Amino acid sequence: MTTVPEASVAGGPPPAVDTGRPGPFGLTASRSAHVLRSLWRARIAFVFTFGMPLAWLILVGIVAGNEVIDPVTDLRVMQFATPTALAMGCLFATLPSIAIGVALDRESLVLKRLRGTPLPSWVYVAAQVVAVALLAAASVAVVLAVAILAYGVTVPGDAVLPLVVTIVVALLSFSAIGIAVASLASSARSTEAITIGAVVVLSFISGVFIIGGELPEWLEQVAWALPLKPFVVSLQELFNPYDDLPWNLGHLALIAAWGVGGAIVAALAFRWEPRAGRRAAARAAAGEGRAAAGAAAGRSGGTSAAAILDRVESGQPTALTRTLGQVGAAVRSTLRRPGDLFFAVAVPLGLVWLLVTLQGGGERDGIPLITSTAAAMCAWGVAVVAFMNTAEWLARSAEQGILKRWRGTPLSTGEIGVGRAVAAVVVAWVIAAAMLLLGAAAFELRTTATGILLSAGVVVLGVAALAACGVLLATAVPDARASGAVALLLLFVIAFFSDVFVVGGPDWMRTVGAFFPLTHLRQGLLEAWRPDGPFIAWAAIGILVAWAAGAMIATWILERSRGASWTAAGRRPKTPRDAA
Repeated sequence: MTTVPEASVAGGPPPAVDTGRPGPFGLTASRSAHVLRSLWRARIAFVFTFGMPLAWLILVGIVAGNEVIDPVTDLRVMQFATPTALAMGCLFATLPSIAIGVALDRESLVLKRLRGTPLPSWVYVAAQVVAVALLAAASVAVVLAVAILAYGVTVPGDAVLPLVVTIVVALLSFSAIGIAVASLASSARSTEAITIGAVVVLSFISGVFIIGGELPEWLEQVAWALPLKPFVVSLQELFNPYDDLPWNLGHLALIAAWGVGGAIVAALAFRWEPRAGRRAAARAAAGEGRAAAGAAAGRSGGTSAAAILDRVESGQPTALTRTLGQVGAAVRSTLRRPGDLFFAVAVPLGLVWLLVTLQGGGERDGIPLITSTAAAMCAWGVAVVAFMNTAEWLARSAEQGILKRWRGTPLSTGEIGVGRAVAAVVVAWVIAAAMLLLGAAAFELRTTATGILLSAGVVVLGVAALAACGVLLATAVPDARASGAVALLLLFVIAFFSDVFVVGGPDWMRTVGAFFPLTHLRQGLLEAWRPDGPFIAWAAIGILVAWAAGAMIATWILERSRGASWTAAGRRPKTPRDAA
């Protein structure tokens, strides 16, 4: 017998039916958890969100020290450095992460598929914001815990609420700007270059990466018109126990205005599908292997001079043409990645101008400041090309199975390696030439023709050592999405120990830095570019050669211990522990 509900008999509304579908908040929570899992798998967001702020905080603590400023209150130096690290974590967690995530979802057609589901568009956007905001909040908590426990930093009681409000407003603002950039950018690759480049430039002109010194007045005004500078200064005021006005409504209004502007742009320009479909992305991906495929059109039939001549006359590729094809493919791949060019070329050139301008010229240890700074920044650019880009390219090629497919062609491992190394040397020479031209044109840098030739040789050795280290890193960290970020973080830390970004600090820092190749590449360039005549830094050259040989041997040992080869498979076989 079926019982009819009384409300139905009486003509009232039918009872609510539980469809089992989550409501808007449930959808947002579920989607946010999915985004967080994606960020965790990518690893790169965690490297920038946690690794960079913590590394900067610790390095500043080493360089600047943590002396007591006020014995009565036990106020220490790191009380004023901690807010900068917090701002760095908030910026890196939100703007590039959300922009790159949205751009990748659009380019991989995830947004197109989501549009055909019951998921509301506002839930997708809210979930992206919630996920990166949680990531930023975790970064703030970790950095603040380290600052309190390791450096005795305190948060004034009346600053807690303003601190929370300021951080929330900044997170929403940076997220809105990130979505706006993703909406306007043409591809995920350009989004990555724009956002990472923007946060680096913002950090420098806003004083995040500057320890001491003052920017030019016009650059200060530009920084105050952008959202990061007011955010950093607001946090510094909140951590300052002598400041009686914890609320800075003017700064908050400016940060919020940028967020509103970003939200408006995002709402007007947001796209669910790529502008030109996936054909352009497919052509770009195929272009990286086009030269290799062309060079591998047929197998070599012998190594004698006659056989080589026959292959040349018949149009078949030789070892030389295959290697040259790899050089061309590597150079084209670099030119297609604006992010690589930004870190390798634009950042060092911009830093030379910025650092020399801040310090006002002069000399250091009897050498013009422009010469020492140009050598340091050139070493950084070469390290990006040879170390970071090599690690990221090798891990990505192995992960996508490109190296496995190459194994079935006439291309040998040596031809691939030599081609990539020669391309790296060419780009490194361009960086060195641009550095010398900028120094000569803007700061009267003077060197000799012999010194320029000597520095070209030093660059070759530096590329060899750093590229070998990049191969070793890719072997140890085969995740393509993480290897580049780990390499950049390592370079950032090592640069502080190698007198690249900061000169001075404790003597033990220089002692540690002397073990790394970046120090000796900088020293070799510095001695070659001396205005009074070049000097061959034999010790630096010997250490670079030792690093090249040692890294290659370590890579071979690691490969042998794992029983796998980069060219034998696309992904490295998982161990039972990995599978579990």
